[in-house]
Amino acid sequence: MVGLVSSLVAAEVFARIWVAWRWPPERIELLTTHSSTRGRFNSHPNLPFTLNPAWPGHNALGFRGPLPTTPKPKGTRRVACIGASTTYGLYVTPEEAFPAQLAARLQSTDARWEAINAGVPGYVSTEILTNLVLRVLPLEPDVVVIMEGRNEVFPQAYNAFQPDYTHYRRPGFNYLVSNYAHKHVFRCSRLAMLLCTVGGERFGWSEAAEHPLYGGIVWENRPNAAQLADNLGDPARASTWQRSLESMVAVCQARGIRVLLCTMAFRRGMLALDELPIDAAVAALMAGQVERNNGIVREVAAKAGVAVVETATLQERAEVFVDDCHVNAEGHRLRAEMVVEALLPLLDRSK
Repeated sequence: MVGLVSSLVAAEVFARIWVAWRWPPERIELLTTHSSTRGRFNSHPNLPFTLNPAWPGHNALGFRGPLPTTPKPKGTRRVACIGASTTYGLYVTPEEAFPAQLAARLQSTDARWEAINAGVPGYVSTEILTNLVLRVLPLEPDVVVIMEGRNEVFPQAYNAFQPDYTHYRRPGFNYLVSNYAHKHVFRCSRLAMLLCTVGGERFGWSEAAEHPLYGGIVWENRPNAAQLADNLGDPARASTWQRSLESMVAVCQARGIRVLLCTMAFRRGMLALDELPIDAAVAALMAGQVERNNGIVREVAAKAGVAVVETATLQERAEVFVDDCHVNAEGHRLRAEMVVEALLPLLDRSK
């Protein structure tokens, strides 16, 4: 017994020295604390996560880009772009993302324009709708540009479908309590920390739970290729996407806000994701579903009398794509130009 205790003490001492030597403070903090901040994300009571205001390129309100002036100055017009990572501008700077480029191009009009980049990586339509109502509309946008459709494929494809998407995003998910018991143990024992985390996930530790984008996903409902084909063949699974879009448009129109709906560009040969298996068959099924989602965008726009920006045509420009849906700075420039071309006639008509 004495020998066993001595061995455990020696192992603990070694583990403490090794962790302090090899791991950065950020990694140790991640494994031992329950923080409301996780990289570029913050926890939120009504959403699975929002943007961290302290992250480089984010503003104090938790959006990407410059801080909007509050209250809105007289003569200032605001365009709010809502969506997920394709709006946020993953892989480009805040200035290169299309919301910022859109505002710059609108300066040629007779008003001062501000852009609100309200894109949040990982969001699906139900979360975009909540983000719009709770966080964007209070900033008094004059125009709202809506673009999504790729992330929507994930809840549409997952098994055990529920219209509120709780089959995809775990109800009440909050990464503040991720790996709760483990972290308390890790504070006392670096040996336990190493045994659970080095070279994989053991003894109940979940690395995925520490990432806001992936921690709340109901991974047990992740389909295989055959299940995915069956699930996407059910047209009822598109009902949530349609209702969310209709609600976004309606809540804006009720406030006199102009709306533009954008279709989603998708390159099946550049698939990059974790939420679904990756192979040629899955890529083809996703491409088909993205286009069906684009069809719903057009249908909702026609019924509501709002403009559609066919940014899906960018998929013909392979050179601007980083992966299946994210574009480089040139792609964001092209997207901004397309939105401006659709918006300017509407502004002229409103004079």
